[in-house]
Amino acid sequence: MHKTLLGLVLFPILIVFMLIVGLSCGSNPPFAPFGSTVKIEDPPQSITIPQNARAVERVRAIVETTDSEGNTVPLNSVRVTFELSFAAKNDLVIDTNGDGIPDSPALLLIDPDKCGSTPCEDVPLPELSAMGAIFNSPLTKLTDDRGEASVIILIFGEFPVNPATLEAALGNGSVDTAQFSVSISQ
Repeated sequence: MHKTLLGLVLFPILIVFMLIVGLSCGSNPPFAPFGSTVKIEDPPQSITIPQNARAVERVRAIVETTDSEGNTVPLNSVRVTFELSFAAKNDLVIDTNGDGIPDSPALLLIDPDKCGSTPCEDVPLPELSAMGAIFNSPLTKLTDDRGEASVIILIFGEFPVNPATLEAALGNGSVDTAQFSVSISQ
């Protein structure tokens, strides 16, 4: 009888404890609600870069939804996943950390928030790598208070890429893509 009574008392306490621990494990950024859309602003087109140079292309995605009055409004603090795809994506051809061994593909994503007050395009490649700013695709970002999420595409002038596709996606099925090419000028 004591074991049954003890079990009946401890079981609800255990359930409440598990709920408290599970709900207090930190914030989990929300996915965009159904019906919201993502659009890549000023998508990259055809990029020409000098031989052996480095260039960056900043890309912004805008996330919007419709409010109860039918107005289009930006969504803040929702996830946007950026993904680059191109031929030879898995070929490691660029040395990002300065050790002389290629460790990255020809196109990379940079999180501009990791560069601090210095523009990412001014930061040397090994420092970008050390800051944790360089990402192989995909990269998930949160929108700001204007509904914008931005990434930087890091481009190297050693390897032409044609075609490449950048995709911005929400967790609700809304996707926008931009196809571009990278050519090397002589």
